[in-house]
Amino acid sequence: MEEIIRQIASQQEINFINVKDQILTADLEIVFDEENNSRYIFHYLHSMDRFFINPMDYVYEGEKLFGIQENLSVIDPKREGYVSDSSIVISRDQLLKYLDYVKAKIDSYFEKLTLENLLQKPEGCEYTRLELILSQFRHLMWHVGLSSAITFTTKKEWNSFTGLSALNKRLFDSQS
Repeated sequence: MEEIIRQIASQQEINFINVKDQILTADLEIVFDEENNSRYIFHYLHSMDRFFINPMDYVYEGEKLFGIQENLSVIDPKREGYVSDSSIVISRDQLLKYLDYVKAKIDSYFEKLTLENLLQKPEGCEYTRLELILSQFRHLMWHVGLSSAITFTTKKEWNSFTGLSALNKRLFDSQS
């Protein structure tokens, strides 16, 4: 694996650690802005599944594998497929299994990804593979933050956060 791909994959691994911690801590049933927290989590998992690699040749497997209807990822009432029913709660087990599926898919993608094709656009897509990856980093962390804040309002507990551990240790442990 080329070094830049290894670095991107390493940072995505940290994202996956944060997502798992967030799912394990989340208050799934709490409703915020007419959606329960499980739907926000499913939304960002589905987004990684669909948009990280190539949204133009995406096939959703989550309903047959995990029993989660794809339209539950739609959290905006103005979008097609939206279901307004905050009583539909996707279980922690379903979310964790879907996370494992998405992680395996993305890990496999990184094994095949090269520097050359990182800067190319997948067939039929207007964005490069690097742009797709970076957009998912941004989208994912926005939603993890939202879901974490939703959980904090009810449980008064923040999920743990993993970052650049070595740098944090060097910068902040000496101040203790």
